Amino acid sequence: MSGRSYDIAMRNSQDEKKKRKQRDISRQGTVKPSEEGLKAELVPGCILPSRTDLTRLQKNILIEKVKAINSETPIYGYVMNNSSIHGIPCTVEISKKYADVYLPFEDGTVVLQHHGKSWNVRCCLTKQNSKRFLKGWRQFAGDNKLHLGDICLFDLLKDKKKYVMDVHIIRRK
Repeated sequence: MSGRSYDIAMRNSQDEKKKRKQRDISRQGTVKPSEEGLKAELVPGCILPSRTDLTRLQKNILIEKVKAINSETPIYGYVMNNSSIHGIPCTVEISKKYADVYLPFEDGTVVLQHHGKSWNVRCCLTKQNSKRFLKGWRQFAGDNKLHLGDICLFDLLKDKKKYVMDVHIIRRK
């Protein structure tokens, strides 16, 4: 195959992949931030990572849960993925947008609370200036039987001495 023919074939293949992906997304009913013209805020009162994909059902459940929590500060939402459940290290990434305002430290401990129990989790700055939950997160995830697709809502509580977050879990089902 000549160079020109190869380039055309590759372009057509890439275009076909994009079309297939768009069809798959529309069949699943996912809501992408770019489709709604929103970057990281799909849900009022909740900040999500910029590449978060939610089904319409997940988005509706999330809206209702955020309203019910009625937090003074925006809630940080995160959909569990391989790195947050099975990764080495097992982590959750907190977006720069949220971290800059609500977790203004380089390296520290955040206390996560769920159903009356608490876990100390190390939270540190990444090279991209976001934050990452590290040591202690795997224990939290295991103790709460988190699975791929579950959504954790991190509600920062007012505490002048330490950073404490209530964690609300929406199961994928």
